[in-house]
Amino acid sequence: MELVIRTMKTNTKLSKRLSIKTSLIAISVLFLAACGSPESKKMPEEVAYDFVNAVYNTKNIDVIKKNSVSKLAGLVDHYRSNKMIQRNIMQLSLDTATIEVSDVGGDFFRKSKKDVKVEFHIRGKYQGGIKADDRFLTMTWQSDRWKVKRITK
Repeated sequence: MELVIRTMKTNTKLSKRLSIKTSLIAISVLFLAACGSPESKKMPEEVAYDFVNAVYNTKNIDVIKKNSVSKLAGLVDHYRSNKMIQRNIMQLSLDTATIEVSDVGGDFFRKSKKDVKVEFHIRGKYQGGIKADDRFLTMTWQSDRWKVKRITK
């Protein structure tokens, strides 16, 4: 009978240790999942702004592709140059631009992962004159972050 009691005490100690280890692992996993990447925490309008700013001001094709769905990134690869991207994808050529978010569709707190439409007012200089126009970027949730899906007038 004494042997059985010792075995039960050993099993109790092991189960407590296992329980503590399991709890620590679970807490660590939850902490890491809550952290996420900085890109996954950006709102759709922030990603859309980065996209438009890369097209007109920083002229960074890598940022444009990073913030695009694969189909749009393929078009960016096809056109290659920033001027061609402005002309054919944005349908608005500018030398430099001021970009302003006019409206954001979707839920107020951006908790939904449904497509969101972001409206921009873009104003800039082109060949000595000033041009201004609006563009609508449809944002979609893909690969744990917002990406530009479509651009319309």
